[in-house]
Amino acid sequence: MENTNIIKSGSSDVRSYLERYDSQTHRLAQMISKPDATSGLEHTPSEIAQQPLLWRKTTYLIRNLLPELRKFLKASGVCSGNSRSHIILTGAGTSDYVGLSLADLFRINFRTSCSNFATTRITASPEDYLSLDHQYLIVHFARSGNSPESRAVLELALRKYPDNTRHIVITCNSDGVLAKTARANPDKVFLILLPEESNDKGLAMTSSFSSMITAGQALVNLDNFDEFEVLIDKVASSAEFFIETYADEIYNMANPTLTRAFYLGNKDLLGAANESALKVQELTVGHLIAKAEDTLTFRHGPISAVDPNTLVCFFLSEDPFTFRYELDVVKQYYRAFEEMGAKLVLVGSGNHSKIGYPPVCNLNYDPEHRWNIPFHYQVNISVIFGQLFGLFAATRRGINVDNPSIQNALYSRTVQGVRLYERK
Repeated sequence: MENTNIIKSGSSDVRSYLERYDSQTHRLAQMISKPDATSGLEHTPSEIAQQPLLWRKTTYLIRNLLPELRKFLKASGVCSGNSRSHIILTGAGTSDYVGLSLADLFRINFRTSCSNFATTRITASPEDYLSLDHQYLIVHFARSGNSPESRAVLELALRKYPDNTRHIVITCNSDGVLAKTARANPDKVFLILLPEESNDKGLAMTSSFSSMITAGQALVNLDNFDEFEVLIDKVASSAEFFIETYADEIYNMANPTLTRAFYLGNKDLLGAANESALKVQELTVGHLIAKAEDTLTFRHGPISAVDPNTLVCFFLSEDPFTFRYELDVVKQYYRAFEEMGAKLVLVGSGNHSKIGYPPVCNLNYDPEHRWNIPFHYQVNISVIFGQLFGLFAATRRGINVDNPSIQNALYSRTVQGVRLYERK
């Protein structure tokens, strides 16, 4: 049975899982087989490659929390009633893009309003986002759980809105402030502690981002968890195929002559686009400036920045209605990009192979329709392209991948430096 395989993989260790790359020769496999701390390739390549295993492990972990989670969600007021609690998904930086990737899925499945507000925004003006007049479920995403803004939002809500707000903390760090605060307030806060390996040691969040995505997707599938487990195994299998098939091609396209990148997507893929843009810019220390937009917005001004040294990546949706709009934009501009010399990349399941002309680069993560990943669940596969492109773009520029900020010392793995103020 497929579920039995999922449970076994959920208890597997990362070291054994990464042995799958011992017999492979592509660029990522080479980096994994010869980790090099001197050049900053000790952690990040493995943390990208281990993600499919961690999605299975995360699903297995949450299966063991199902009774308590169902009870907590019911008490939070998002599962029933005419006046359901408003959901806020929050985090900072990459953790904010987790919420952006999940907001539509939460809104549709819970049939209530759901907003994605960064902790950085809420911290600076909390009354613009929280009120005593409404019921809330706030889902907090954080790798370390130690950033000042993460702490500020949870502590403020517990203090000022104790009776109308419940919280779920999804974090990768058992020793972080968020995890400790959750344990101290079990009646108000439900703690989901992700597998230890998801707490990336590299500066850039990779496994932490996608594992939090999986945990968030699990929350809306508590009542059909067997089917969700099977779906995540398919997502993981598709991602494994994508890495093994396209790692070298992505390495080749990460040419040091590129100076700009655009990532375009809709639904959950807008989250993948934002996270991919951040990964590329972060890992290359800004040598490659990147921006994300929804596909139609790209035409309203941002496209003016495309030049011969630009990569334009379309993350294509499995929603047939949305896909038609995305396809129209590709058709409108692909010849102009090709004549200009800009690099065009299409990332999707393979439906775009029917477009009828040869795009510059066509990466299909399900070309034979073996896995049939539905929309709202594509983000983890698509973001791997952004992670690999950022990894290879940094490597080919001689940048320390595990700690790129060492070259300009502007920020660190856990962003600090903000003093928290009391609202008078």
